[in-house]
Amino acid sequence: MTPGPTSAVPRLRPAEWWTLIILLTIYALAYLDRQILTLLVDPIRADLGVSDVEMGFLQGLGFTLFFALCGPFVGWTVDRYNRRLIIFTGIVIWSLSTASSAFANSYGQLLLARFGVGAGEAALLPAAYSIISDMVDKSRLGRAMAIFSLGSIVGASLSYAVGGALVGYVGALDGIALAGIGALRDWQLVFLAIGAVGLPMAFLVFAFPDPGRRRAATTGAVTASASRQHFARHWRFYACHFSAFSLFCFLGAATTAWSATYMMREFGWTPAGVGALLGIKTLVAGALGMIGSGLIADWLIRRGRQDAHLRMYLYILPIHALAGIIAFLTPNMWVAFAALSFVSLISPFIAVAAAGLQLATIPERRGIASATFLLVYNLIGFGLGPPAIALASRLMFGDNANLGPAMALAFGVLPPVIMILLAVGLAPMRKAVADVANRDNLHRDGTPSASSPSRES
Repeated sequence: MTPGPTSAVPRLRPAEWWTLIILLTIYALAYLDRQILTLLVDPIRADLGVSDVEMGFLQGLGFTLFFALCGPFVGWTVDRYNRRLIIFTGIVIWSLSTASSAFANSYGQLLLARFGVGAGEAALLPAAYSIISDMVDKSRLGRAMAIFSLGSIVGASLSYAVGGALVGYVGALDGIALAGIGALRDWQLVFLAIGAVGLPMAFLVFAFPDPGRRRAATTGAVTASASRQHFARHWRFYACHFSAFSLFCFLGAATTAWSATYMMREFGWTPAGVGALLGIKTLVAGALGMIGSGLIADWLIRRGRQDAHLRMYLYILPIHALAGIIAFLTPNMWVAFAALSFVSLISPFIAVAAAGLQLATIPERRGIASATFLLVYNLIGFGLGPPAIALASRLMFGDNANLGPAMALAFGVLPPVIMILLAVGLAPMRKAVADVANRDNLHRDGTPSASSPSRES
């Protein structure tokens, strides 16, 4: 049984804070590179002659295909090799790929560059989740994951606010000609500037110490057979967790991909204006939601709710669905903004999903578990979300319709399905968490010297 309500809340240590801040900064950079495209949809469409559906695939599968395909390999390496070096390599790859988007003169070339961004960013989350779960106690894990995951909120806010300002600035320049390269369009200059920032920031990953890995006390590792047995024994939890949060991601990715375009088309805002508005919304509401969700999950865990990471969203999703429907059907811009702010308050679930996954998975296989989750999560969420909305808008509401009705339909249909999956997954999650906890207790009663974390070179 976990400590009761009167137990003191354990605090993060200074070294843990330092590591989390650096990882947060890197995550913000990753999200900036990923999301800057949302403000460049119409300029790219005009220059390359592509449709909303093609832009949806560029924002969706163009990024997530290689992100997902590289995930299992990254997860395998995370469980075995230096995690900081893995993150460093990923930053270099995604920054060079973002910068290379500046030299794309066709849809195919831009798609290849997005493949590279996805492949590079695949390295970050499995390695970061593994580092954090080895660094902090489980009673602080939800909070720690939420702090790290604030990077996605900060990065998304920067992509709106800084990206919008940058679009306005380079637009006033009317393009720039570079020696040996030629003239670059406004949107190409934005990609070049964002990509160039990432390369020196890659070295931040060496500014924190590796926390070492938690190993089984008896052997120092688990066998492949034991690993397979764990996943097979708890497959119901993994199936419900992966599918529920992937559909939740579908809504979040579609909202992120199309909110700026929707508000510019529907309400006549400029990229700089809508960028500032959505940037403030994402930063304030998203940050509150991210930290708040982590604190709530930790609070429920301390009170014995071992299924907290699924249960809490059973009560939140109906409100989330209503806010999304209002946001994309109201004719009033400020009502839409208020409703989108409420969606942003509830949407930051990745920290809770990641923390729950770590608690239900044996330490030696958290890298591959995280990578597999991210594969499914990104293929369904980021891969299918943006293009599915564009396709639904074209097929169901007419080619010239705005994106609002398709988004409202998604918010009406998907949340009930997600709630069913969460409800089915409650008991399997309690069983998985108890299994891991019993294993840890057994190891603590074993040989003390073998249970200490091992350090990477």
